[in-house]
Amino acid sequence: MKMLFTELLHAIHPHLMKDAEVPDFMRDLIQRFCDIPEEEWSTKKDPSSDSRYKDASLYKFYKRGISKKLAKAMLGRMTKDNFVNSLAYINEYDEDESLLNALAEDVQPFTDKKVTRANVAEVIFDLIKESLEFIVNPELENDRKMAKANMTSERAKKKYGATLLEDCKHTCSKPGCSKHLQTVADDHQSKDDYCVAHISGNKNCYENLIPLCHDCFQSYSLKHTQADEKELQKIKQLQVQTNNARTTLRGTDIEKGIRRVLENLSRAKVSDFADLNYNAITVTKKIDQDADYFLLDEVMRNVTRYYLFIEKNMKQLVKQEVFSDELLRAQIKVSYQKLAKKNLPAELIYQLLAERLQSITKQDVRYCYIVISYFIQSCEVFDALTK
Repeated sequence: MKMLFTELLHAIHPHLMKDAEVPDFMRDLIQRFCDIPEEEWSTKKDPSSDSRYKDASLYKFYKRGISKKLAKAMLGRMTKDNFVNSLAYINEYDEDESLLNALAEDVQPFTDKKVTRANVAEVIFDLIKESLEFIVNPELENDRKMAKANMTSERAKKKYGATLLEDCKHTCSKPGCSKHLQTVADDHQSKDDYCVAHISGNKNCYENLIPLCHDCFQSYSLKHTQADEKELQKIKQLQVQTNNARTTLRGTDIEKGIRRVLENLSRAKVSDFADLNYNAITVTKKIDQDADYFLLDEVMRNVTRYYLFIEKNMKQLVKQEVFSDELLRAQIKVSYQKLAKKNLPAELIYQLLAERLQSITKQDVRYCYIVISYFIQSCEVFDALTK
């Protein structure tokens, strides 16, 4: 919670005495929060005075977190009316209402309460008081750690969430844990359910953040060893490398990639054929949404976006005699049947078929997954579910 206090100061500073030096800003802020009798001004009893704290100490508190001693001194004198009234003058001179609105916007990430220009002073006071109470109460050590970790997590999720989830493929990054980082609601809609931890130190950069399930996040945030850190650093290094590769490919036209997959399928060798069922069965009747929801969700997205595109290109390539439509479908059908006989999970079959397509076409495996999704919809992969 030291860091919460510090980060709040950094959020407030640009709006209150933004041109002031840090020590002057700190003294002014303490005076705003605390009711200090006139007879104590500039004495050691005054927590904002130079005789109580030198400039160097206040600068350190601003950068690294407030001391327990100063937190106690402030808590004993804090008065909400003082702080609210100290900001009231802004309403008089803030003609375009920009200052208080900007202050409310910068404070909003620290609370679930809706922050407006009307209540921003009360919200700041309550947040500062809460952070000081955490600092002075030693029994709340774990609460302090988790409060800080949860604040870091929420801010990291807003900035890097989608990338971090893509890095770990929606599975907890802790070795030995395989919990999904998504839950399925009653309406069958998926919802992200995860936390983001600092691997080491307090740097909020992408390279120092890693997605975990709630249990692993709490365990790691409360206590972890250097060996635990090194373990997660290795995992993160792999995730960063994968992300760099994705970023390199991100500019590639996905439809162009799919077209290359289809064109290169002419390399496939057909050694076995089977009668084809051309009565296409919809995806939802072939994948059990309860047992394989995430697979169903991915395949449905691929089919919705790219089915017609693939169908059109298949017809064009057949017309150009790049490959035989019937032989290609037979190849895919037989490959699926061989895997199905081994009673493999649907998600693994989906993965193996995409990887086989990649080995044939030498194209990005993401495009191969989309093409396999097409064949699931059209009829070659997965059979109708039996009730």
